[in-house]
Amino acid sequence: MSAGKVWIFSIRAKLFALVAGMILLPGGLYGAIAVSQSRAALAHAIGLQLAGEARTAADRLATTLHSQREMLASFARQDVMREIRIGDLDKRISSSLASLKSGCAMCLDLLVLDGAGSVVASSNPSLIGSSARDWGLASTPGPIFEGPLDTPDLGQRSLRTVVPIPDAEAPERTLGSLAALLDWDRVTEFTGRARGNLAMMGLDADVFVLDAAGVVIGGALRPDGRWRLGDTIDVATSPDRLAAPAARLVPTAGVLLGEAGLPPDLPRWTVAVGEPLSDALAPVRHMARLLAGMLGLTLAAALAVALVLARRVSRPLAELTAAAREVGRGHPSIPLQVRSRDELGALAAAFNRMAADLARAEVRLVEAAKFAFVGELAAGVAHEVRTPLGVLRTSAQLLERSLQTTDEETRELLHLLREEVDRIAGVVSGLLELGRPRELRLEPARLGQVLGRAADFAEMQARAKGVTITRRLAEPDPIVQCDPELVYQVVLNLLVNAIQILASGGMIELVTFPARDAHVAFEVRDDGPGIPDDLRATLFQPFATRREGGIGLGLTFVQRVVLEHHGRLTVSSDQGRGTVFRVELPAAEDVP
Repeated sequence: MSAGKVWIFSIRAKLFALVAGMILLPGGLYGAIAVSQSRAALAHAIGLQLAGEARTAADRLATTLHSQREMLASFARQDVMREIRIGDLDKRISSSLASLKSGCAMCLDLLVLDGAGSVVASSNPSLIGSSARDWGLASTPGPIFEGPLDTPDLGQRSLRTVVPIPDAEAPERTLGSLAALLDWDRVTEFTGRARGNLAMMGLDADVFVLDAAGVVIGGALRPDGRWRLGDTIDVATSPDRLAAPAARLVPTAGVLLGEAGLPPDLPRWTVAVGEPLSDALAPVRHMARLLAGMLGLTLAAALAVALVLARRVSRPLAELTAAAREVGRGHPSIPLQVRSRDELGALAAAFNRMAADLARAEVRLVEAAKFAFVGELAAGVAHEVRTPLGVLRTSAQLLERSLQTTDEETRELLHLLREEVDRIAGVVSGLLELGRPRELRLEPARLGQVLGRAADFAEMQARAKGVTITRRLAEPDPIVQCDPELVYQVVLNLLVNAIQILASGGMIELVTFPARDAHVAFEVRDDGPGIPDDLRATLFQPFATRREGGIGLGLTFVQRVVLEHHGRLTVSSDQGRGTVFRVELPAAEDVP
């Protein structure tokens, strides 16, 4: 791969990297912030919702436990319990217990214990006479509630509670205890209702009850959920923490948990509502995917625009590189197309001007070398020819005087010899003038005055030949920085050439133009026969002439003077319609 292509590829790669960085860095940063904030906000909102549902469920459980406890305490104060003292227990109290059980949906069994801990009455007559220890019951009331307990005889888990039976005649004494075995599944059926309510709100959550050690003792659990009965969950150790509903994240389980505790007069149980974080934050993941997709689409669109811009940048640069390479190889450069008005367009225009300046500089160097060669040639010719030419001319004059011949043919030959010697001497003088280095005496000059002086001098010769010179000068008269005498000779040469080419009745027009692009121009126009095509290529070379009697050094001199002034000389001609010589010279105010 060439160096130019590597450079252009680097420009494209850098532009793509810049665009990608400008899209990905802020987009990724803003997206990450948005997702993070959304996760936090959604987790907080769902956590509050879970905590609120946990609080509602805990209140329902507390209400259930309180109502069961109050029901037993109320029954323990009834008059029928006095019969414990008279021993008539197996009939009336057991019958009352059976009636109470039938009206209590949660009661599995009701038992009355005497002071020795024996079962003296039961809703199940088969239990009468057994010991409290056989049922894991204390003879005196202990904790408010115990459980859940496995009760194989009943075939299901139960919750036990014991209330004292007061002595109506001596309230400070107790006659025994009333114990109840409650159906644990019925006690915790509220968890299923809570889970159903959450499902209607779009939350697939676990609702469970934890004991003081954080063990799952009951609840409505998801079939594919994280927890099962008997699992342990880290719970709050401070009762104050669960006084109000709270939400927290369990990192090890990836679950968002809402918790609420029971009142202090009930067991230290916690009702918890948990939803997997992956489900709770599903909307955030969806939003993150949308953001990623939009970021990807934005990046693709930006890269497409960058590709178009890269091509717009690299194409002019590639053309510029190829053109510069061609110029470096010495080949003529085709002007670059200016495709825009931005910096690249300015660069292309500047390169075109540079290439044109290099071409003109090359022409000037060639012309300078040509003039140097002419100068050397002229010096050699002058050294070798001028003295013999002087001798020949003098000899011809002496012969013409001394012969005193009346022979017209001899006299004509001598005259012709002297004219040819003069012509050759003129050629040598012209060559010396053309090749001699000169120092320009630049000064501001009014172009119209210089052209007018040359036209005045050529006016007599033009009248003699029947040629008319007209002037069309710009107002105000433009000022050029030039050597006025050399410019005068340039104008005079052009005018004399036009006069000599034109036939009687011909027209010459001398035109000046206002300053433009730091140059002032003038034109010498004629309506003559024009310049032949085969002469245009050598028009400014020495001795290129077809005019009879011309030596072909006038236009060469004109070109050299214009180039020495850093000006431009162009010629346009149509066969049979005339010729226009255009000279452009630097304006005075723009020349250092």
